[in-house]
Amino acid sequence: MWLLVALIPLRSPSARKGLGAFVLSVSVLAVVGAGVLADQDEKSPDYTGTSPAVLAMFAVGLMVAPAVIAAIVRLARVSGAR
Repeated sequence: MWLLVALIPLRSPSARKGLGAFVLSVSVLAVVGAGVLADQDEKSPDYTGTSPAVLAMFAVGLMVAPAVIAAIVRLARVSGAR
C-alpha cells in the first residue's frame, strides 16, 4: 500500500518532490517508532537473543523499503530535471 502512495503520478515537479519527501519522512518515523515501541516491551531476564527493537526496526524497514526506493528515485528525477 505504501508503495502505491509513493508511485502516485503527479504533474508538478514541486508536488513530486513534496510527495517524495513526505514518503521518506513517514517511513523513517515508522522505523524509529517501531524501535521505540519494541524497546518498551518486557523481556524475560534469561533472553539473550537479538534485541526486539532491532528486529522490529528491521521488519518495518523491509516493509517500507520499496516505497523509500521509489521516493528516492522520484526525488532524484525531480532534482535532475532542472
